[in-house]
Order: sequence, then structure tokens, then C-alpha cells
Amino acid sequence: MELPEPLPGLTSGPTPEPTAGPPPARRSPVHCALCGRPLTGTASRRTGLGPACDAKLHPPGPDIRTRRHEVEQDPLPGT
Repeated sequence: MELPEPLPGLTSGPTPEPTAGPPPARRSPVHCALCGRPLTGTASRRTGLGPACDAKLHPPGPDIRTRRHEVEQDPLPGT
């Protein structure tokens, strides 16, 4: 059985080293808009606030269970 001919332009020698390009770009530092600390998390960098400062400005909503109350009700007739 004969070996197939290699495709034109392909060599069976060692692969060439990749060319050295510029170093990867570094992200510019982003600081919290309220306290000025550097932000590292993706969500914090996107909003511009750290988790502690975000909690100060946007407190969680009230728990719905605290708004419920028991209502005095007469028993249903026939029960």
C-alpha cells in the first residue's frame, strides 16, 4: 500500500514558534465611587460600587412575612 502524498504547503518538520506579540493588556484599576477602594469583582467593577457600599445605598427590601398579620375571624357556621 502506498502512502498518500502530503498536501501542498504542509511540512512534516517542527512547528514554528509563535511570534511574540505585545503583552496582554491589563485592566485599568476601578475604584469604588463611595469609599475609593479598588474593585476586583466583575459585578462590582460593572456597578462602580463595592459590596459593602452597594448594601449601604441599596438595602434589601422588607421581608413579606413581617408585613402579614393575623386577622380575628369568627368561626364559620357548621364547622
